[in-house]
Amino acid sequence: MAGIETEISRLKSKDVKVKRRAVRHLFEADVPSALKGFIPLLTDEDIWFRTKSLEAHRRWASTPSDLAPLMDNEQRLVGELLSKIDAPELAIELLENPDSVTRSFAAKSLSSKEELHKRFSLDDHHSVRVVAAEFSKDPEIISSLISDVHSSVRREAIANASRNNIVVSTEVLNSSMNSSDPSLRALLAAMAVKEGGEILEKACKDSNPKVKRAIVDSLKMNVNSVDDRIEIIAKINPEIALRWLRGRHDPSTNVFRWKLIEDTSIDSRVRAKLLEQMEGRVDIDIARAEIVTQDSSKLVKLAAENLLASLSELRGEQV
Repeated sequence: MAGIETEISRLKSKDVKVKRRAVRHLFEADVPSALKGFIPLLTDEDIWFRTKSLEAHRRWASTPSDLAPLMDNEQRLVGELLSKIDAPELAIELLENPDSVTRSFAAKSLSSKEELHKRFSLDDHHSVRVVAAEFSKDPEIISSLISDVHSSVRREAIANASRNNIVVSTEVLNSSMNSSDPSLRALLAAMAVKEGGEILEKACKDSNPKVKRAIVDSLKMNVNSVDDRIEIIAKINPEIALRWLRGRHDPSTNVFRWKLIEDTSIDSRVRAKLLEQMEGRVDIDIARAEIVTQDSSKLVKLAAENLLASLSELRGEQV
């Protein structure tokens, strides 16, 4: 330790060579207590020493008091170090900094402070508002951020609302579904599955593959039986209902599947695929399948015939 203290004292040397050697030796020793010797170097005339002082703070600072000397001229570095040092008082002070990067660092470190979320949401820069979008549970704040001018803020607010079941007005959701960003609309569509109603109808009319995929994924996670939402989806976009029905063969879904198969207003490719979903099963409504073999669509007719042939093979009967 005596050697370390000696090297620290040499940081005050007027001989630049001695001073530089001391810096190198202290970095090699990697002793956090050496940080105190680097504080005066923050204002050194030589940029090399100033840079080394900043490097020492990045490496060894561990308490709010270690950050205090940086508050005069190096507030961005203080913000950066808040990711590993809990210093809420300094972070609040940094929220006044004109540099958006610094404010963003500060906001992230204060993300658990609900009383500050409104302030974050009103910041001029999206990198600060996005912190409120991610962490706030306030419906009013989240609703305002879903309509934010910046896409990253909108996406984070929607993801947060969906993740935490935050109630957002139908008006806000409907308006946001007009976005030109398909990724944003996909997030909204996943929420729409939970909401149902008009917003789900609007989402189902979206032709973008990302949006369709989001609806299907949300359905698989949140809907386990045929309900009003499935009825709405089947009416507007039967292909999505088809994908949800895949692998489902309980009595209610079987009834619903046959309802779609027999609906001649639905695209024949969808109806044929619904029939194909039942291949390999023995609990088939033979009478209904035989009726469908008379369908005007050759594709549907062939699928029904194949289904009956498959059933006969499973039962050991001759086709």
